[in-house]
Amino acid sequence: MESQLEGFLNLLGEAERAGGRVLHELTEQAKSLELREMLKKVAHDEGYYAGELAAHVRRLGGTPSTKTGDFVEKVRAIGDFRGKLELLNRGQRWVIRKIEENLATLNDPELHAFLDLMAKGHHVNIGALEEALQQGLA
Repeated sequence: MESQLEGFLNLLGEAERAGGRVLHELTEQAKSLELREMLKKVAHDEGYYAGELAAHVRRLGGTPSTKTGDFVEKVRAIGDFRGKLELLNRGQRWVIRKIEENLATLNDPELHAFLDLMAKGHHVNIGALEEALQQGLA
């Protein structure tokens, strides 16, 4: 496996694990049932993406990272709950941007399809969280 591709996929996996941890913490802090359920769904997606990224790394002959990105500490450093949710969405946008920057260079159709789906899933989750923020659920 090409080391640059392995590094990219592992970076995404570390980010997804961090997002999952953040979402678990935020779910416990959510006041409304609607927001809590939405955050649980997004956390589920993050876990799924992290697992699939590791599977692709293994399938392509690499070694998946088991690290968790530093995003967890960045979110914890934010004082208010709404600010944490806004940072979460910025993190989701970062993942989309990284995927879009690398998608055209991928030669593996299975990985390409997965990353395209992952980016689309992040778009959906960003929209759901933005709607929750606009409705005052946070």
